[in-house]
Amino acid sequence: MAVHADSRPPDDEGPAASSERDPLAPRQLLLHRRIVTITPQRIEIRPPKSTMLLPLVGSALMSALLAAVVIWIDSLPFVFLPVVLMVSVLVLPLSGITFVYAIFGANIVADRAGQNVSVKQRFLGLGVGTTELIPFWKIREFVVEDVARAQESAGGRLPAHDIAQWELALVKKSGKRIPLGGYNLPREHEEAGLDIVMGVGEAFAALSGAPLRGPFW
Repeated sequence: MAVHADSRPPDDEGPAASSERDPLAPRQLLLHRRIVTITPQRIEIRPPKSTMLLPLVGSALMSALLAAVVIWIDSLPFVFLPVVLMVSVLVLPLSGITFVYAIFGANIVADRAGQNVSVKQRFLGLGVGTTELIPFWKIREFVVEDVARAQESAGGRLPAHDIAQWELALVKKSGKRIPLGGYNLPREHEEAGLDIVMGVGEAFAALSGAPLRGPFW
């Protein structure tokens, strides 16, 4: 569900009030494994703070293992020592980078001042890799669709009826599609997820000037 920046209850004036609301009003929205922060000048999509857990566990385990090696170095097999050191050289830096990225990093940033959308190309699920800059003028449209229904339709079968998988994608003028985020929930509650994804799409459209198409069922 949406998490608003202020503590005021939402307006209870029906669909008309919702359609007139400023799409760039400061707020936070929750997508599947992502948090969207919207302001009039900038939109950020970042991982949730829960992603800090795995790198913390990895760092703690490797630190404990290294401490054990130092304490019992005389009684451990010699072959065990280089293996531990090699694993530590790989795991500890990656855990540290992932931990910092979970706190400060963002997967996708749309910036009014820079007139572009930056998309981080992540490596092994970490916040490591190159960043693709997409100028606003290269964006053809933003699309909201139910991925589950689209996949079933492409296969010539009836659409799935158990889980709705709403996805917001950026479509470049070259035709390349870049998923920005989504929301999965039971089919009987699909309108709640659609409302959140459409809110994010409307914000991107308002900031970039590109049109928003959908939802496609």
